Amino acid sequence: MAADPSQSDDPPLEQVEFDINDINSEVAQNTVRDAVKDLNGVRDVQFVGGGAVVTYNALGITKEEICTAIRRSGYRATEITTRSSARKL
Repeated sequence: MAADPSQSDDPPLEQVEFDINDINSEVAQNTVRDAVKDLNGVRDVQFVGGGAVVTYNALGITKEEICTAIRRSGYRATEITTRSSARKL
């Protein structure tokens, strides 16, 4: 019997958007990406305008831990929004 793709065992993912100071250069984006991409639970980092949208598994990491990692990389980060990206049927 084929697996039903709507019955995925993948945990629900969430997205958090951060406003990040001085994130307009490629060097800055690479620095922030490197700071968060290998954190347990982080699935994707995309840069939008003056900030970043991080897709993550909330069972593996908190948005506060992601924000702390960004700050430790040398950039001031402020959470703007959080949303669940889980599909609802």
